[in-house]
Amino acid sequence: MNQSARRVFLAAQAALYVLFLALDLSGHMAGSIPFKYAGILLCVLAALTAVRTLDGRLTALALCFTAAADWFLLVVNAHYAVGIALFCVVQGLYCVRLAVWRGRLLRPLLAVRLLPLILFVLLRVPLDALALLYFVNLACNAFEAALTLPPDDRQRCFALGLGLFVCCDLCVGAFNLGLLTGLTRYGMWLFYLPSQVLLTLSAQPKGAHAA
Repeated sequence: MNQSARRVFLAAQAALYVLFLALDLSGHMAGSIPFKYAGILLCVLAALTAVRTLDGRLTALALCFTAAADWFLLVVNAHYAVGIALFCVVQGLYCVRLAVWRGRLLRPLLAVRLLPLILFVLLRVPLDALALLYFVNLACNAFEAALTLPPDDRQRCFALGLGLFVCCDLCVGAFNLGLLTGLTRYGMWLFYLPSQVLLTLSAQPKGAHAA
């Protein structure tokens, strides 16, 4: 993505962001859905400009699965298990991306990542176990990304993007539990689209923005 394309991408995302937040805050949350999803699709298109590298292909694939998950969870607003399972794939791809960067997996985190699988047997509601598997792997990815040293601009974008992703899902969890619903209903997408924009930018090859 060259400098001009980057500016167009950021300007378009900023316009969508302001538009859907304004609709949400004015009580028209249903009307904001097309603009929210357009922001995710725009991330996919932007990520496709970086598929010449393995890192770019992993990120583009993760964002494709993100768009598929949001189709079920946001647009269709049904088949939640499918949507969450797709988000599990997203976090699996980001885990692979981190492993490529570091040259290895963090073994202490591997046990934590797999621990929620036990809950599929113990929990009566498989959807809860699936959601926990997804969130635990997201949190592990965010933690591992923050530990990646020495950081460059792409790694910082990736770590910050995952951090905002965690904030989004904390809002989702709090909202579903009935906690601070007046804030968390808006906090979801307040954090979510910026997280996806940063994840998209993190896949751009070094120096690409200066082209």
